[in-house]
Amino acid sequence: MTGEVGLGQRALSGARSAPEQALAGSLDALGLQVNRDNVLQVRNALKAEWVRLSDLMVYHGPMLHVGECGPDPVSGPAAELFNDKVKALADQCNGYVQALGASADMLEQTARAYGYAEDQIEASFTAFQDSHPSGAPR
Repeated sequence: MTGEVGLGQRALSGARSAPEQALAGSLDALGLQVNRDNVLQVRNALKAEWVRLSDLMVYHGPMLHVGECGPDPVSGPAAELFNDKVKALADQCNGYVQALGASADMLEQTARAYGYAEDQIEASFTAFQDSHPSGAPR
């Protein structure tokens, strides 16, 4: 695999779910090209964001609900409907987070195809984390 390929095509080729397709389109729209020189940097940025967002969803996910406002006959059914909407939004967010992780995994496979060894891939992520403690580029 040589040359440059759009990030969405490279990371999510064969994407099937709606979140994966949307992410692939968004990544391609950025105009970012993945090649041997930048594949690890792009993979590291996506992986770090996947880790950060996964942790946030695990931490905050259980708190994503609405309780009953009062003892009236409307509060119970209203809370149930709100919680259905909240769950649907959280599921959508989780789908996007998982698509980000899948993108990082595909870029890792691409890095291997470009000839990077496992220790180089892991060392690049460690260095990325050291220079970007919050997980996001400065």
